Amino acid sequence: MLPAHLADRLLKQRRDADTTEFARQLPLHADDPRWMTDPEDDVPFARREPDWATDY
Repeated sequence: MLPAHLADRLLKQRRDADTTEFARQLPLHADDPRWMTDPEDDVPFARREPDWATDY
């Protein structure tokens, strides 16, 4: 088990690394607005109900 001051330092380093990685990837999503749109609004798919009189 690590002493408290070392565990605290490692936790802060890990949080800083996670924050840096998140900030690095954020512009990738900002340039692509597709992640904000609902896929149901973009592509209306044709739903085909089965024809029970011929397809049985």
